[in-house]
Amino acid sequence: MEGLLKPIDLDTYQPVRREVYRVLREAILTGKLQPGQRMVERNLARQLGVSRTPVREAIRKLELEGLVEHVPRRGVVVARISKREAWEIYSIRAVLEGLAARLAAEKITPKQLEKLEELVRGMEEARARRDLKELERLHMEYNELIYQAAESPRLHQMINSLVDYIVGFTKVGYAVPGRTHAATREHREILEALKAGDPDKAERLARQHIENSRQAYFAQLALEEESGD
Repeated sequence: MEGLLKPIDLDTYQPVRREVYRVLREAILTGKLQPGQRMVERNLARQLGVSRTPVREAIRKLELEGLVEHVPRRGVVVARISKREAWEIYSIRAVLEGLAARLAAEKITPKQLEKLEELVRGMEEARARRDLKELERLHMEYNELIYQAAESPRLHQMINSLVDYIVGFTKVGYAVPGRTHAATREHREILEALKAGDPDKAERLARQHIENSRQAYFAQLALEEESGD
């Protein structure tokens, strides 16, 4: 675990306990902290440059969320997200992102459409270069712009609660051969529906995109399980 986490910015306007929780939660969901890895308070506190109290509070919250668990003789470790939990998250995400795309199709501005076009072109170029890190960054920026275009702060907040899961799942799904090409094409198709101002089509395509992502995620998990046998 040493060296995996960087000291947090204590000058941030966020309370330290909230920032520690955010950093640890993100590290777990993006795979920086792996399932089964021990969560030792003193080590985490030293890496983050804080006292053990906010780390202890963060671990307690993460345990309530099911992201860490107590294991006999090992202490607190990072929990593995179950297949059932992943399936549930994808199901919720499909509904929320479908609604976001529907609302965006009704409200998106020409300037936002121009930016989305730029992002999709960037995705296509990143995919051609096989630059997965850049592709993931553009993917998240693309999604964020659609959430903003939907002009629904509560919906945006609900989707944001899943963002860290989305990042981790996307990395797994992108390992499936051909998925980056298909996902980029799906982003292009959603953009065309937004340009046409077609809320029904935008919602349908957004939901299908999440379903395709779910299939890729579970296909890759199956491959990893087979290779581990």
